[in-house]
Amino acid sequence: MKNIVFAISLVLFCTTVNAQSFQIKDLAASTGSWQGKLTYLDYSSGKPYTMPANIQISLTENKLGYIMGYEYPNEPHANSKDTTYIKDKLFGNDKIVEFKKATDGAFTLVTEIAGEDGNDHKKAILRHTYTLKSSNYSIVKDVKFDGTDKWIKRNEYQFVKGNK
Repeated sequence: MKNIVFAISLVLFCTTVNAQSFQIKDLAASTGSWQGKLTYLDYSSGKPYTMPANIQISLTENKLGYIMGYEYPNEPHANSKDTTYIKDKLFGNDKIVEFKKATDGAFTLVTEIAGEDGNDHKKAILRHTYTLKSSNYSIVKDVKFDGTDKWIKRNEYQFVKGNK
């Protein structure tokens, strides 16, 4: 029992240290123009749907904000831009659950937030995983509805570094 408590304490400590040391500048390797696709689960049909998607990523001038400009070539009315900041252990409003950074700038950032999802707006935990590996960048949204232990992949953006 003592070993289990120690192991849990060590994991929590390491997670806290990672979250505290995480700064927006740690995401700098992801800045630039990215082209790719969005695949999302259509709750009405239960089938995945894929469409073109691009993203422009930059940092604010003071290097404290992460700007994501989503572009949908076939649905430009859905284009959006958002600036996210880190405050306390939050990335925007989402709790930072994990952050790992490699020496080459690659990273994985995992966040979670309580919210709603689905056509009937059921309560759920929404998990976002941002992963940069070389010239590939992905953002995955997983959903776990209240009362279940099963995570559902709601959507996934897959991008490659572009020349836009």
